[in-house]
Amino acid sequence: MVKVEFTHRSTCIARVEGELDVVSTAEVQEALSEALDRGCQNVVLDLSRVGYVDSSCMALIVWLDRALEPRGGKLVLAGANRDVSRVLELSGLLKLAPVISTAADETEAVSSIELPDTEGAPRWEERMSFRADTAELAAARAAVVSLLEGLGIPESTLFDIRVAVGEALANAMRHGSPGGSSDVVAVAVEAYDDRVAIEVSDQGCGFDGTLPAEADLYAASGRGVMFMRALMDRVDFSVCEGGGTTVRLEKHVRSVERVARRT
Repeated sequence: MVKVEFTHRSTCIARVEGELDVVSTAEVQEALSEALDRGCQNVVLDLSRVGYVDSSCMALIVWLDRALEPRGGKLVLAGANRDVSRVLELSGLLKLAPVISTAADETEAVSSIELPDTEGAPRWEERMSFRADTAELAAARAAVVSLLEGLGIPESTLFDIRVAVGEALANAMRHGSPGGSSDVVAVAVEAYDDRVAIEVSDQGCGFDGTLPAEADLYAASGRGVMFMRALMDRVDFSVCEGGGTTVRLEKHVRSVERVARRT
C-alpha cells in the first residue's frame, strides 16, 4: 500500500507499507509518476513501515534517480530498518547516485530538502586557514569535525560532513590553488539553530559547480561535487570577486537544543 502527499513546497512524501517486491513496486511507481506529472521535484520515500525489499525496489530507486536528476531534485530514503538498510547498502546505489540520500525519519528528510535560507548571524563562527598542500588534508578535515563535536550531531551525520568537507578541501587544494602550497585555503564553520554550515574558499580561477553533462561516475576524478551534493542538504558555489571559488556546505541539525553556544 502506498499513499503520496505533497508538502507545502514541491516535495512529495510516499508512505509505503508492507513489502516492496515486483508486485507492489509497480503500484508505487505509478503513484509517484502521477506525482511527478503534478510538479513534484523532490521525493521522500518513507520506508519505516516496510519490512522487505528485493531487486524491484532497487529498480524503483534507479527510476526515481533518473527522473529527478534532470529536475535538479532529490530522493531521500527515510526510516529504513536495519535489514532494509543493509540491502540498500549492498546495492551500492547510495554511493553512486548523486540525488539519493538517507534520513532517520520522514521529519528529518523533509527538513533536509526544504532547508530555508539562513537568517541572521550564526550562533557562533570559527575561521581557519591551511596551506594548499594535500598533506594538510587529514588535519583540515579533523579540525572542522572537532568544532562540530559536542553539538549532539549523530556520528553518521558527522561522517557525511567529514567526507563532503574533505572533497571541498581536496578540490580547493588540487584545482583551486595555482600557486601550489604557497596558496591558502580558507575555511569558515558556522552553527545556527537549525543547521551547521562550512565554507571553503580557494584562490583559483573560479568554478560555479556545473559538471559536464556527460560526467562519468566511473571516471578517475570528478565525483567530488556529486558526493558533496549527495551528502549535504545544500551546496552552493560562488566565484569570488578577484578570483577564487567559495563552496558553502549546509547540513540540517535535528534539534535546536543540540546546537549549543561554544565557550
